[in-house]
Amino acid sequence: MEDKKLIKECQNGDKSAFQELISKYHPIVYKFLVRVTEDERLTEDLTQETFIKIIRSIDKFDVNGKAKFSTYIIAVSKNCYIDYLRKNKKTMQSVAIDDNLNIEDTDVNVEEIVLDKIYGNDILKAMESLTEEQRIAIKLKYIEDLTLKEIGDILKIEPKTVKSRIHNGIVKLRQLLQK
Repeated sequence: MEDKKLIKECQNGDKSAFQELISKYHPIVYKFLVRVTEDERLTEDLTQETFIKIIRSIDKFDVNGKAKFSTYIIAVSKNCYIDYLRKNKKTMQSVAIDDNLNIEDTDVNVEEIVLDKIYGNDILKAMESLTEEQRIAIKLKYIEDLTLKEIGDILKIEPKTVKSRIHNGIVKLRQLLQK
């Protein structure tokens, strides 16, 4: 079903429309949050919180407005994560190295995998020293593969500001990784 029609039905209180909306957008929200949080348990909680907020505020979404529903729902999920960080005063945690390498797989170059994980871990550790704004912008750009405009829409800032945050974050990462 088309998003506009589905959202209008949700705004009229149709429970099956809500179920269809959740089924349609759950994978998108979950994928976004798991990449940003790097924690599956937290992602499950934040995904649920996102949909609770969407259900409670569906009447406020303007189906005839400029914003796409997908942009709106990602913005809500991002705000849920930021609220979580503020409440818990935690920074993003780096992903631990997976110790379960299958050495017997002859098509896999174990040395290459280990080096990739080490370099990836170094980058994640270095990203912890970036500002929250820089980390989120970089992850949205390079992990979610969003455009500057899409990131700007989600973060409610100008694309030029997004570009600046990404640039400054990458410059800082290069300096940290060269040490």
